[in-house]
Amino acid sequence: MSGIGLAHRARALLPGLLLALWLLPAAADPAHEIRLPAADQLQRAAATAQAAGEPLLLMFSLPDCGYCRVVRRNYLLPMLRDGSTPKPHIRELTMTGREAIADFDGTVTTPAAIAKRYQVRVAPTLVFVNANGDLLAEPLVGGEHAFYDAALARAFDESRKALGRAPR
Repeated sequence: MSGIGLAHRARALLPGLLLALWLLPAAADPAHEIRLPAADQLQRAAATAQAAGEPLLLMFSLPDCGYCRVVRRNYLLPMLRDGSTPKPHIRELTMTGREAIADFDGTVTTPAAIAKRYQVRVAPTLVFVNANGDLLAEPLVGGEHAFYDAALARAFDESRKALGRAPR
């Protein structure tokens, strides 16, 4: 290919490349990020999970947390989207949040108070609970690592076993 043909091809690709670079910050913008269902009604979410015989998974996160984004995008959202049954019951809380939410007993609390109750100090932390908010398995602390999917599956299995269900 001649130098002129290569230069022409590069000029033809330039607008597409510039558009992609212009859109890149919006793709990484947390405001445009897909979130998990919010934990605004823990009593209702826990009752729904209990009716299905499933644990309620609480994901404690922080704004702009890269590891939270990875866990949400690579592990939790695919679990909600795929056609597998039983479908997990997942709610997300910002561990420093001060907004009013309904606790497991219906009283008003905040995500920060719930994070303190479960001794959450690192984002992300995944907590598996029953309808009363009691822990069913060891919390899964931190972001992605080589065996994250296995650790997540094990925590679900332990939680289901604690609820009297056979692991999947």
